[in-house]
Amino acid sequence: MAKEFMLKYLKKEHLKGNDGLTEIADISGMDIVKTLLKNHEGLRMCYVPMLSNNKELIREVIRCNKDKMTITQLVNITGLSRRKIERMIAELEMKD
Repeated sequence: MAKEFMLKYLKKEHLKGNDGLTEIADISGMDIVKTLLKNHEGLRMCYVPMLSNNKELIREVIRCNKDKMTITQLVNITGLSRRKIERMIAELEMKD
């Protein structure tokens, strides 16, 4: 099958019945949907977690920015409470 040729004709109405791809098309655009279909055909759509649930990512953001940003800025960026940010900074400084 000539995927790239076929994908030239893909329209949003062809995604009817696939809520996941329809949502991606609405938010990110049809080019992203076409890329997914071209490169990840048959892949079951996976759960995409909220960034705020990725504790290691949040810890890395705080570690890299604790000396560059205020606690208020870190609160706004991460969505964590001031107390949690302060605790994480204290934990990170104990490790250093």
